[in-house]
Amino acid sequence: MVGIGLAMGVGGCSRSAGSLDQMEERDPLLKRARERKNQQDVDGAIELFNKALDRKPTLARAHLEVGILYDSQKQDYLRALYHYQRYLELRPQTEKRPVVEDLIRHARVRFASSLPENPSGAIEEITLLRREVEALRARLVATGQSTPQESAATAAPTASGGKPKQPEPVPAQSAMSTYVVQTGDNLSRIADKTYGDSSKWEKIYEANRNTLSSPQSIRVGQTLVIPR
Repeated sequence: MVGIGLAMGVGGCSRSAGSLDQMEERDPLLKRARERKNQQDVDGAIELFNKALDRKPTLARAHLEVGILYDSQKQDYLRALYHYQRYLELRPQTEKRPVVEDLIRHARVRFASSLPENPSGAIEEITLLRREVEALRARLVATGQSTPQESAATAAPTASGGKPKQPEPVPAQSAMSTYVVQTGDNLSRIADKTYGDSSKWEKIYEANRNTLSSPQSIRVGQTLVIPR
């Protein structure tokens, strides 16, 4: 893994950071953790590093070493990033900074590449919401309700300051109802249920063209407008 071997080999580059790390390595739990790591007991080493940090959260060396284990052995990039950042916070002047920052960049890239291209179900959820909005609009039209803009326009006074102009009469809209698609439904069955005539399925399809891409595209739970 890029940079990990280097990160462990530059401990003496900065006298102050190096001396602090050497002092921390005398911690009994850190010694035991490093022994486990040298024995290839990754889980045991991580457990002991974390115990040391629970007891003393400012052990910068423990943050760096457990971060590398999370990164290289467990592919737990979020935890690795946390421990890398904590090391830099506790050792702001360390000359290991370029190496640790390189580890951080690589961990971020690997974490991003581990995510799915699209969040699970997001596209389907967006499509469902859009169809529901369209169905609500169709029901609004079916009940003869006006939009807020239309209501404001009809309530506005005339330019001469007289009484508001009465809206022009509009033809009465045909009554409509709605139907929620059930399991096993198709347009013919819905027409038979609502009209008593399965041959009128095209009437339902034409009334719902804004939400149906084809007569076969209905889905369970979808709300359809049923013209009368």
